[in-house]
Amino acid sequence: MGLKRVLILFVLFLVACSSENTDELPLKLAGVNYLGDLPTLVASKNQLFKKYQLDVDVSFNHSGKQSLEALRAGKVDFALVSPTAFTLDKLVNAKNERQDNEPVILGNLLHSTLMNQILTTSNGKKNQTVTDLTGGRIGLVKGTNSEYLWWIYSVFYQVNTKKIDIIDLPISELGRALMDGKVDAIVTWQPWTNHFIAEYGDQLQQVEGSHVYTAKWLLITSRQMAEQKPQQCQQLLMAYGDAINLIHSDTEVVMDLYTTDVRQNAILGQNYLPGLHQLNLNWSLISELHQNIQWAKLNNFPGADKPIDVTSWFAPEPLEAVQPYLVKIPMIRSEENQ
Repeated sequence: MGLKRVLILFVLFLVACSSENTDELPLKLAGVNYLGDLPTLVASKNQLFKKYQLDVDVSFNHSGKQSLEALRAGKVDFALVSPTAFTLDKLVNAKNERQDNEPVILGNLLHSTLMNQILTTSNGKKNQTVTDLTGGRIGLVKGTNSEYLWWIYSVFYQVNTKKIDIIDLPISELGRALMDGKVDAIVTWQPWTNHFIAEYGDQLQQVEGSHVYTAKWLLITSRQMAEQKPQQCQQLLMAYGDAINLIHSDTEVVMDLYTTDVRQNAILGQNYLPGLHQLNLNWSLISELHQNIQWAKLNNFPGADKPIDVTSWFAPEPLEAVQPYLVKIPMIRSEENQ
């Protein structure tokens, strides 16, 4: 065998090895320290990704906004995010969207009224209802679901938002800001609600009205991942399906797991109740996205004044291949004037 042929075969061998090693790199998934993201924790701790031959490196952020930013930056392959953060991102990036890097929705994991709360103090002014907060200051994390959530409350309870000051604070600082009198109420989510209650006890009370909002929670990826690696997306969705089944069938054990995990992250609290976790893509999610867009328009967010086709934000094929009856959205894209 000639030297030239040997060198060619050696180069081909190195290329093959390089391709094989690339395929073996773990997928990266960014979850959130959020009770609504319980399926991610359950899937990770119970080796459900490995069950479906996936090597997944799971990390957890404080908000879905951070996880979405990691996906945009190419640091992760999958992320968990609220519809609000996803919608705002879509609107602001509409003009310079690269199709291969475009975030798309693989599935919704949640349909629950138990995840979000408004807390106030039990001292001083009595803020029993949302309308009692007129003229006050509301602490929340801007750019997350909390900002949209407050709008839902204000519309439902007919609060004059011009008489409300919104104070943008990190989630971990909201409780202290409330106790120090910097804000009159805070919009928070689990596990932080229970964390603040554990920390400040009877000094806190929940404002009536949280039931008016039903939380969703989105599993997203890039368009390129959905189209070029559909099998991995399908396997990931199957793992999430198993995790949700485990939450329903072994609730007590799962909630003990969750409590232990959040305490390891220095988040206090107990007596967590799981929300209604479901894997689907259906009309209720489309309705939620439309309402997010309407809110963005009313508040003059960048990009909200353009015609938008929300069905283009979905990549339903992986879920349709796994469980077709869970996909109940229009498959034909059409121009929509919001």
